[in-house]
Amino acid sequence: MNPPPLPPRPIWQPTPGTTWNYILNTTLRIDPSISHHSVYIIDLFDNDAAKVAHLHALGRKVIAYFSAGTYEDWRPDAAHFPKCDLGCKMDDWEGEKWVQTSSGKIRDIMRARIDLARAKGFDGVDPDNVDAYDNKNGLKLSKADAIDYVRFLAQEAHARGLACGLKNAGDIVPTVVRDVEYCVQEQCVEFDDVDMFVPFIEHGKPVFHVEYPKGDDPDSKKMNNDRDVSPKQRDKAFKARSKGFSTIIKNVKLDQWIQVS
Repeated sequence: MNPPPLPPRPIWQPTPGTTWNYILNTTLRIDPSISHHSVYIIDLFDNDAAKVAHLHALGRKVIAYFSAGTYEDWRPDAAHFPKCDLGCKMDDWEGEKWVQTSSGKIRDIMRARIDLARAKGFDGVDPDNVDAYDNKNGLKLSKADAIDYVRFLAQEAHARGLACGLKNAGDIVPTVVRDVEYCVQEQCVEFDDVDMFVPFIEHGKPVFHVEYPKGDDPDSKKMNNDRDVSPKQRDKAFKARSKGFSTIIKNVKLDQWIQVS
């Protein structure tokens, strides 16, 4: 006899200005600094339900990061990806390839990942790499494919009581802004794309925005070595706050370190 379905729960909708932190490439350490951040985005696979529950006990919301648009050869479900659904290697990321987002098997893998996020108690998901159209993907993926895929991911998340975000993909913001609850945005100041993401603020939804200041800036030390951010870097990164973005500065390792002012 099948167990009864999980009861529905309201979809969490954060508001513009919500504070956050983004920690992926290190074991999350919960310490007193957590009081400064209302939302944590952490890796789906590397964190267990107890870690999510601990954050909830501190009054925090927790979003599960996973790559929805690429295959990563180190993930525990990597063997489930059919070779015929893999495209070009992703630039600068070893062991990672673009995937055919219309594939039923790929979508089943993503449903299972969203199921895992629900089982671990996450409040929402951060599906990364939905912008294959803007990269050499080898699968002829277009903006229309990205829109369809984001809507699929949002529908699957919502069916499980989870919020869903758009990761980058500024070209499709006007089409999908109503389908998701927030945006997770990387380096729109660096690439002069700030205005592309303003529609989220106009719809009462936050832009969780992160900048990774360049380590070769002559006005600062190497950020990845000692994490010193120059006043010039800091002022540039925080320009998006005038638009209502929730801006933070991180190093590209996305470890525990953060700068918020």
